[in-house]
Amino acid sequence: MTAAAVDLGKHPDLPSVSEVDARSMRTVGWFGATALLPMVAAHVVGASAVDPVLDPISWYAFVPGGGEMILAGGLVLAVLGLILMVRMYRTGLAVGPLPAVAMIVFAVAMVLVGAFPTDPPGTAASFSAIVHRVSAATAFCVLPVIGLSLERSIGQPRSALPRGLRSAAIALGVVVGLFLVVHLSLVFFASSGIFAFGLIERVGFVIMIGFLFLLAATIDRESLTAETEAPGASTGHPADEQAFLLSGSRSADLVA
Repeated sequence: MTAAAVDLGKHPDLPSVSEVDARSMRTVGWFGATALLPMVAAHVVGASAVDPVLDPISWYAFVPGGGEMILAGGLVLAVLGLILMVRMYRTGLAVGPLPAVAMIVFAVAMVLVGAFPTDPPGTAASFSAIVHRVSAATAFCVLPVIGLSLERSIGQPRSALPRGLRSAAIALGVVVGLFLVVHLSLVFFASSGIFAFGLIERVGFVIMIGFLFLLAATIDRESLTAETEAPGASTGHPADEQAFLLSGSRSADLVA
């Protein structure tokens, strides 16, 4: 049973799951799949040179076309983040500058990850490598900020998704914080010394897309009222029905 179906049991006045406009989730699906394509291609091209369990994704920059593939994946995720940001504000869910600033920072960080490649193994960290690593860390750090700021702006949630988004954002923030404490040496040294670092990084990439899916689902579900109910229309509640009828009577009196 989906989270939306459970919500319908708690809120019988809500529309059915089939009536929910899932355009944000479809957008994440298409863009997420598109971002995965160059990553999969890089893994195929660099299969003999990069160990997917031990080596980071950034080392695919040293195989033919690998740097371009990393940049393409980052650009796709950056555009996806900006699309979700626009939709958050167009539906009236996001308020204030914080969600926009955080999502713009995420988008810029994803571009910088691809635009500034890391250094070859066994070399000292250069300016490009530091920008690459700091940008990757920044992209993960701002995701919880986006989720928490959106959840706080939803005053009257229609479903359990905002609460789930908050829980996921807190969990992601704790995991990212712990990882950065261990991995802080990357800013200054060429190797992390973390066992199975490549696998951890790839799992983190999947978690990033999964979090964007949850963000999109929250936008779709919680923006349903604003997009389906016209201003002044009846909502089915007695108080609203009475206000609507009174408004109509006044209009008729003015015409008469």
